[in-house]
Amino acid sequence: MHLALTIPKILIRWLIYLSLASYFPWLSAQENNQFSLDQIINYIEYDAFYSSSGQVTEDDLEKLKEAGFNRIIYIAFNDPKRALLNEDKLVMGLGMKYFHIPVEWNNPELTDFMTFAAIMQVQPKKRTLLHCQVNYRASVFSFLYRVIYNKENMATAKLDMERIWKPNKIWREFIFEVLKSYQLSPDCDACDWS
Repeated sequence: MHLALTIPKILIRWLIYLSLASYFPWLSAQENNQFSLDQIINYIEYDAFYSSSGQVTEDDLEKLKEAGFNRIIYIAFNDPKRALLNEDKLVMGLGMKYFHIPVEWNNPELTDFMTFAAIMQVQPKKRTLLHCQVNYRASVFSFLYRVIYNKENMATAKLDMERIWKPNKIWREFIFEVLKSYQLSPDCDACDWS
């Protein structure tokens, strides 16, 4: 009797999964590739549509495509010693969109963030990877985007950012400048910016 009750539950779960996978093909790819995506430097998945990481490899790009990513945004310089050579061509060759915003490490600007946010807002539900070289710049941009545009809890978004790094003075000031420009305060319960 117990077995008879268990089989329909398993069958129902399987049918639900198959129907969802047909509407969102990246679900099944994501399940199969999640371990490999976690191998990307400092990879963090914030939700089903948005992730950030450090520098990707050519193999990583193929895995990202298989996992259903549609858009790659790179926010560091094309330094031949640290960046992926011809990343733009590789991404576009896989049928994904590619955007490059060179953000200066010691001088991030409000317009850098605004450019990134404008790209994201064109199609906010397009599966996107934002990356730089080690996910320092990208984690700050992710924190800001999640708080400003997704209206996520600031303390939670800050904890995610600090899983990667605790921003230095330049980047803390940048965070404060961007938040202020959107009429937001960096103050929140559990937000220690020291």
